[in-house]
Amino acid sequence: MRKNPNANLVFKSSGASLRKEEPIVQNRLDNVKETRTSLVAQLAELKTAIEHERTLRPLSQLAVLQDEVDAYGACDPAKVEEKKRSVTLAHEAAVRWTDNYSILLSHFTRQTGMDAQDIRKYLEIGDDYEDIF
Repeated sequence: MRKNPNANLVFKSSGASLRKEEPIVQNRLDNVKETRTSLVAQLAELKTAIEHERTLRPLSQLAVLQDEVDAYGACDPAKVEEKKRSVTLAHEAAVRWTDNYSILLSHFTRQTGMDAQDIRKYLEIGDDYEDIF
């Protein structure tokens, strides 16, 4: 077999063209590495932002619910329940005082023999006074 004298030239010339393209390929590789690094950094930032948002979301939902409760105003279930308890306590206190007043009035009228109207007039208790019973 005979060797082709031009065969070496083909390989030599292709090697020379590869050496010329090597810096171009190296630049592309460096650019890709830089892009990858920046994308990885952006991904890390986005993950951090998502986690931060997830931790804040329950607080923001709580704020929305608090605004909704505030919008109810006087119809807020907790306030209504508190007012019911206050009314019950006030009613019990009124019954207690009315009961005490009635007991004292009847005792005083029996002891002194005075009329209940005279005692009420002396104590400046008006005719509009009503017993709760």
